[in-house]
Amino acid sequence: MRTETATALEAHPRKEQILMSAATGWEVRSTRTDSAVSMSDGEDAAQIKEIWGHLEGYEHDPDDPDFLSEQTLRRYLIARDWDVSASEKQLKDTLQWRRETKPQHVVCAFCQKTPGGHAMRQVGFDKSGWSVINSCFAQCCTQHQPVDSAIQHLVYLLENAERASKHGTYSFVWVIDFKGMKITSCNPRLALAVEHIVSNHYPERLRACVVVNHRMLFQTFWVAVCGVIHARTAAKLHIHRHFHKVEEDFTELFPDELKWWLLDEIRLNKSHPLPESQKTFWKGFSS
Repeated sequence: MRTETATALEAHPRKEQILMSAATGWEVRSTRTDSAVSMSDGEDAAQIKEIWGHLEGYEHDPDDPDFLSEQTLRRYLIARDWDVSASEKQLKDTLQWRRETKPQHVVCAFCQKTPGGHAMRQVGFDKSGWSVINSCFAQCCTQHQPVDSAIQHLVYLLENAERASKHGTYSFVWVIDFKGMKITSCNPRLALAVEHIVSNHYPERLRACVVVNHRMLFQTFWVAVCGVIHARTAAKLHIHRHFHKVEEDFTELFPDELKWWLLDEIRLNKSHPLPESQKTFWKGFSS
């Protein structure tokens, strides 16, 4: 059994191994550190100061006062390997996007009309206090989600996950259960739209994405999209063939209570027929 870091395929020295990993179900696990380029504290501070200087006089949104911070600048610098020019461009693009979209005020219109409409929700915190998001195809009320609706839900979830995170942390872990995935779920436009939002407007927020219950349908879909997904996003995917590797990930990432809840949730979502409690999962959070 091999373990390879998942990366975008273009011009990558392990292109053939990555394609083979998707086709055969070999394990794909990130070995990435927080930054592809190691920076000393002094260099770090100098790059951040330079970015601040370039933003001086730039029109900020008074309705979004908490977005710009030293932590935000550091995330964008890491995402662009400490390239100040590239980081500045990406950051200004996000500032423009936030002014137009107002993500801090976004709500999921579909879920308001149809409770549990998107089977993707925050379920707790990992050992570092970072938000944990869980989603399962088997619990989706529809397999035909419009891209705009799904992105609206994602933005709502990410904004709320940041506000809920402990100790001012900003990263999140995403557990995706592909049980129940159908051919109608394989929408490359949606996958690329999600990647675009996460990579460009929430860089370095995704700590890890653990993929469970993937089968050939997912593997075929992964081959189709992995070549255009940003390498830094793809490198955070944990795709395992054997479930004991998933359990090892969960033990490493999550406190015991959340770990066992997730394992039980995965077990229940494999039931046929799906228990009513899983179909109406949102009711468990009602007071």
